[in-house]
Amino acid sequence: MANNNHQIYNDHGSYTPYFEKKLIEEKREDGYWIEAFQFDNQSPIGLVAYGLSKGQVNFYLNPCTIVETRKVIPIQKLAGPVAMDQADITGNGLNDIIICYQYGNTMKDCDPEGGKIVWLENSGQKNDQNLWTSRYIGKSIAMHRLKVGHFTQTERWEIIGLPIVGKPFDLLSPVPVLLFRQPDDVLNAKEWPCEIINEDFFHLIHDATRFNANPLDNLLIASREGINWLYFDDKIRKWTIENIGEGEQGEKQQIPYYGSGCVDVGRVGNDSLAYIATVEPFHGNVVAVYVKDSNNSLKHIQWKRYVLDVYGYPNTHGEGPAHHVICADFDKDGDDEFLVALRGPLPNQGVYYYKPIDISRGLFSKWKVSDDSAARIAVADFNNNGLLDFATIGYYVPGYYTAENPSINIYYNRFGNKNVQDIKEIQVTKQNNELLFKVPRPHKALQYEMIPFIAVEDISLSLEVIPPNSLRQIDKNTYIKVLYGIIMWTNSSKELSQTVNHSRTFVCQPKTVSSLAICSNENAITTGNEGALLIVLKMNETMDIIHRFDSIEKVTIENVLPEYCSEETRKLSFQFTQSDKHDLGKEKFKGHEFYNMKGFDIKFADNDEHLCYIQLWAAKQGTNCVMHNYSDAFFCEVNACIVNSTGKGGMQYLINSKENYDPLSTLNSQFQKLEVPSLYEHGPLWDIDEQKQPVLRKDGTVVYPWHEWQSDTNDSSVKSFDIWMAFQFNAHLSTIP
Repeated sequence: MANNNHQIYNDHGSYTPYFEKKLIEEKREDGYWIEAFQFDNQSPIGLVAYGLSKGQVNFYLNPCTIVETRKVIPIQKLAGPVAMDQADITGNGLNDIIICYQYGNTMKDCDPEGGKIVWLENSGQKNDQNLWTSRYIGKSIAMHRLKVGHFTQTERWEIIGLPIVGKPFDLLSPVPVLLFRQPDDVLNAKEWPCEIINEDFFHLIHDATRFNANPLDNLLIASREGINWLYFDDKIRKWTIENIGEGEQGEKQQIPYYGSGCVDVGRVGNDSLAYIATVEPFHGNVVAVYVKDSNNSLKHIQWKRYVLDVYGYPNTHGEGPAHHVICADFDKDGDDEFLVALRGPLPNQGVYYYKPIDISRGLFSKWKVSDDSAARIAVADFNNNGLLDFATIGYYVPGYYTAENPSINIYYNRFGNKNVQDIKEIQVTKQNNELLFKVPRPHKALQYEMIPFIAVEDISLSLEVIPPNSLRQIDKNTYIKVLYGIIMWTNSSKELSQTVNHSRTFVCQPKTVSSLAICSNENAITTGNEGALLIVLKMNETMDIIHRFDSIEKVTIENVLPEYCSEETRKLSFQFTQSDKHDLGKEKFKGHEFYNMKGFDIKFADNDEHLCYIQLWAAKQGTNCVMHNYSDAFFCEVNACIVNSTGKGGMQYLINSKENYDPLSTLNSQFQKLEVPSLYEHGPLWDIDEQKQPVLRKDGTVVYPWHEWQSDTNDSSVKSFDIWMAFQFNAHLSTIP
């Protein structure tokens, strides 16, 4: 066995698996298949799931990386889809789906014209409602399982098709095992070349698992013959079948099913083929493992079968409750555990977790980790925390078994710490009557997280972290200021009559302005490998325009931190204070309506590195808001306007940082004006060198031209105020991408 120094224990020092359930979808009208799926090698892992009755194949977005306004993407609708596998068929970096369908009512009453295999071409649009293109591969009656890999060579994809029966109303005849080879022109081929691997050995194939035997892929097949190893012997250029075990034979005289039904391979230490986990027979009730008598390869060794459990008795059709088995290392000790899916009914319903204790004697411990009906199990690290989770879909197939309220659920691996679900990656504390946020570096973020903190009238502000290669849905009332990382989206250009790719970093182009709005075809933004940290401004849905204020007392600022935050942070009040009460303008602004509201400090949690300080300002129209060049500033500042009362307010600055400013002699004509409309930001005003880094003085301060926010006037006699946010970024983190 592997060294157990890294084994996970609960608070009492004993080994107790624990998984936190998250409901993804309930009250489904069918349920059969579920599989972890990535659009590409960088996207968050989601789920593909479907059933036979309705045939709607859907992709379910990862709930850890999205705001769940819409979490399901339709892929295709097929008549009676059964099994699927996945591969990048075109080689364009996008994972496609290979799926068989048109099964028929049951394996006995199967469709003689069915058993079709197609591949569904990935559209590349993660939030698109257009169905994926279906491309034909081939067919064989009652196609039940298929595996994609490199079984005879490594240059092109091959698909092994495994029907469950050979013809309708015949459970006794052998079934063909077929090999489909990828054609030269995969996008235009009418079908794939096909050959029969074997047509007289296998009967009633229910499942198979693929494993690599360097360099070719091999299969273990669960059928009436038990567990058999199918591989292509490259030396003699011939397909070979070797028997591992004959499966369950004990009820052979009482029910029509015997042999094996499900199979997977478990690793222990350095032995990747340490044991074979099975459910036996077809739709069986017996959980068994096969253990070899040495740690050699599959060849020339003997396997011993150990029965671990028997779940109930076969029903009137001769079927038991177990339907799937899958091996994986959930506790990160180097040894694979395995899960068994029980479709039901209770008490034989849910998922059981088996842990190897001494495989040489067939000793395993078990725990029940779910009570929900499970047709199949998908395994992946869905919340990106380094531990494997699992997902299930309830079994609902008329003619076999129909569970009550079939649902899709993800079970997050929590048995290292049962309270881990309460841990927030964004932490907030009170610091000198301000809020200090400690945040994860976005490229290390485990999942999407947001924390609302203030609302300015009907505009709420939240701090959000988006993990790498993730998606966040947005709407017309959502505005985004990037603090760190890059966000991306696409939009159709009316002028160019084509789709345009957009991106946004922590600043827009120097001495320009840019809207905080997102105009996306897919109503979504995505992140790259860095992830992103954002300030999200959300307007109330009833707002059509930005409200103006004729008195600063009418500007309501509310602390909206959630209840899980400490009481002292939630009780902290925020209000504008007149600037003549600060050192900045005690004399200059005495009696002038220029206001400041502090403040929000943001640091990275791993080493307390300062990222940004945020404060709010407000000025009555016509107010000059301190001409300055930050001669003592170690930060890079940009502003984002919340309310531009006249539409004309914004930054004015001298073109060159070497120009001196004299309030008595410097003419207004020497200044450049940069209007910053409501919900816009402006780009850097500081000097930037050839490496796109801020220019620093010898003392480390940042070089700026003289500049100020100028709250402009209009013809109206109604008093109004500009309100804006100042973002002061760490100069050492302010290299422009």
